[in-house]
Amino acid sequence: MIRKGLVFFVLVFWPAVLFAQKTPSQTQKLQSQADDLEDKGAQAIDDGDMNKGLDFMVQAIRLDPTPARHMNYGSILFGNGTAVFKDSDQEKGKEILRLAEIQLHKAIEEFNPNKDQVYLSQCYFLLGEMYSNAFEDKAKAKEYYKKAADLSDYTGAKDALSKLSS
Repeated sequence: MIRKGLVFFVLVFWPAVLFAQKTPSQTQKLQSQADDLEDKGAQAIDDGDMNKGLDFMVQAIRLDPTPARHMNYGSILFGNGTAVFKDSDQEKGKEILRLAEIQLHKAIEEFNPNKDQVYLSQCYFLLGEMYSNAFEDKAKAKEYYKKAADLSDYTGAKDALSKLSS
C-alpha cells in the first residue's frame, strides 16, 4: 500500500515539482518586464522623446519598485530638470528637480547602507547639486555632499564640498 502511494505521488506530482522549479517566479517575471520597460524608456530618451521615456520609467517602477529604479528615474529627472532650469524655465526646472528629489529619497530609504554605499553616495551627490545650484541652499547642499563623500571615495563630492567650504 505504501509503495502504491509513493508510485502514485511520483507519477502524479513529480512532473509538477520539476516544472515549478524551472518556471520563473512572478517576481522574476515582473523584474524582467520592468527591465524591458526601463530599456524602452532609456531608448525613448535617447531618441529625444523624454515624456515617453519617463512614462516607461514610471511603468517599470510600478512593476518592480527597487531602489535602483528609483535612483535611475531620479537621475533622469535630475538631468531633465537641470537642462530645463539652465536653458528655458527656471521654475519648471525646479519643479522637475523636486520630482527627482522625491525619487532619490525613495532610493536612499531602500538602499542597504552596509552594501550600497556607492549608490547612496550618487544619490546624495545629486541632491547636493540640486541644493547648491537650483535651490540655492548651500547648507543643505553641504550636508548632502558630506554624506556622499563619507560613503564612498567620490572625488566629485569632495571637490563640491571643498568649493562650498571656501
